[in-house]
Amino acid sequence: MNPIRIIGIGSPFGGDRMAWDAVDAIARSGMLDRFPKGIVQIFCTGAPATDLLPMMSGAKAVILIDTVISGALPGTVRKIDASELMIETANLSSHALGVPECLALGNSVGMLPKTVLLYGVEIREDGTDDDATAQMPDLLRAIANELDVLVRLDERPPAQHRSRANGNDG
Repeated sequence: MNPIRIIGIGSPFGGDRMAWDAVDAIARSGMLDRFPKGIVQIFCTGAPATDLLPMMSGAKAVILIDTVISGALPGTVRKIDASELMIETANLSSHALGVPECLALGNSVGMLPKTVLLYGVEIREDGTDDDATAQMPDLLRAIANELDVLVRLDERPPAQHRSRANGNDG
């Protein structure tokens, strides 16, 4: 069984703690009780440069949660496909690896799961997260919906191959 992993990226301080708070809220909410034991695993990291790729290893799908500063209104929850974050790997260095660099590195060496999504929550430029925390229910609903889709895809029976050689459709 290849699990689905939810990884909160940040730290226990300031606005950067929002992703860790989200992972704690997911754990406390009972959201994961709907799924078979072990199919959804949750983690937090403050060191994506060293932790992110090992945490993603062996997963079928990964949902990353992180704060972002993009100029959107604070509290805006945005689903970002990992391919949007990929950077040019020609100049990739092991120094100052952030999430985009880790994803690019993982992609270049074939270590990324099939599905990698990032839920970015906009914080203020000064790093505070008052508005981001207020959006926690929206973020949790979005992640619950994402998990429903990912687990449902995993539960579908394999496609049946049909032969028409005998004139029979099934």
